[in-house]
Amino acid sequence: MKRHLTTFLAMLAVVGAVDFATPVFAGEQPNLLIMGEDADQDTVPRNSRVFNQVLNALAGEMQAKGFKVYDETAVSMDITNPGVVRRTDAEVLTIAKRIPGVPIDVATVFQIYAFAERNPYANITDLRVRIPGRLINVQTGQALGNYEIAYGPGQLTPLPVQCNRDCVLEHVGGEAKKIATDVGAVLAQKLDFLSPARPQSPTAVLQGGGMSGMTGVPSGMMGMTGMAAPSDCTGMTTAYSLVFNGFAPEEITRIEEYIVSFKGYDHHRPMRAQLTSSEYWYETCSDAARLNRNLRLMAEQMGIQTRIGMVGNKIQVDKIAPPMQR
Repeated sequence: MKRHLTTFLAMLAVVGAVDFATPVFAGEQPNLLIMGEDADQDTVPRNSRVFNQVLNALAGEMQAKGFKVYDETAVSMDITNPGVVRRTDAEVLTIAKRIPGVPIDVATVFQIYAFAERNPYANITDLRVRIPGRLINVQTGQALGNYEIAYGPGQLTPLPVQCNRDCVLEHVGGEAKKIATDVGAVLAQKLDFLSPARPQSPTAVLQGGGMSGMTGVPSGMMGMTGMAAPSDCTGMTTAYSLVFNGFAPEEITRIEEYIVSFKGYDHHRPMRAQLTSSEYWYETCSDAARLNRNLRLMAEQMGIQTRIGMVGNKIQVDKIAPPMQR
């Protein structure tokens, strides 16, 4: 009893040191999905090369600001046909909300209006291009910001003489890409205001050995929920879905202490929690083999038998418990 009390007091001391010695960290960074709304017959459809140029320009600006942008086709093709054109606003947001595996937080929805019109005073074909974009919280529907850039006749370079269809598409695409870059830069700045980047925290305080004696947790794998050391990742992180079945609530608490201490840990997010089942969105720069090994070592340290199965980026850990004696 005395040993447990001593450990508990040591934990409180470390918690206090962290709370006072480190700055307040920004909230969890959102996952982004950039989607075009083309239900209006006057908008450029999603099967156009102009549409793709605008989409890539928007994504580039969001990525340059450090946000994680997911490809719509890659994450939605299991539940819908990505090739469908003329999607309504409601359909676009429904798809974003129902994406399996990846929790999409913010949808960047845009439209492209592009027209060519003859100048009434000269044999010149002018362009009119308008690109509105907006940020929407997928889960709550909250409007987070919007921005629009529009250019009318005389503000853009006219089309060349005798410009065929390919010529028009290339010319319009070039202008739309430039406009989309500016729209994306403003939207990225608006989102940065709402979700600022995590400040770099001194590692000395968090790397102390004050927790290395905690009962049942091996040295080098220490950590408490919300107190993980800053990510030691130097490259792109990978996301996994970790599912734990058959564990009691107190065991889930211990599991969270372990998974935040694995080498390469970046961050995690609870996706589903039930009495004996919990699912986490888990990001790490560690490879799958190391993560699998760490989970096996965790089970060994906890003194439990498990079955660990892995399909793609989903890892399921099932507890094998002996029958209860009554």
